[in-house]
Amino acid sequence: MSEREHYEGYRKNPNDKIYIMMNRKNVEAYQKSYEETDIFLKQFPHLRHAVLGELKTKSGKGLFKNLNEHPKKVQAKQETTIKKYNSLSSQYKELEHLKVNMNDYLGRNKTEKKDSVIDAIKKHRNEDMKKSTITKKVLKETER
Repeated sequence: MSEREHYEGYRKNPNDKIYIMMNRKNVEAYQKSYEETDIFLKQFPHLRHAVLGELKTKSGKGLFKNLNEHPKKVQAKQETTIKKYNSLSSQYKELEHLKVNMNDYLGRNKTEKKDSVIDAIKKHRNEDMKKSTITKKVLKETER
């Protein structure tokens, strides 16, 4: 029986003290490698499918090839996103410039403040109150 197969049996029954005594270094090395794999998968959960697929096939050659291809794919996506962003930002600047020119041509000025209906009502109330106080004062003076 190969060590790997025997270790798989140990993984199913971790209380196999005979195997631990006979192969302490191998068991510790396997445990350490699995702990490091778990830490790696916790840090990079998006790579879980690639790592687990290669561990199931028990070949490490394809694992590192897949892991090295992943950053290249991400970089390619970033470059396309950057190109799209740059083109859209230049279009936005052109449209903003066109908007300013059109507003100037049409005589629209955004600095002009439009009075709201509520403000107009308050303004008329205040004027009415002032007029009524003035008329009351005038009436009181004429009565004297």
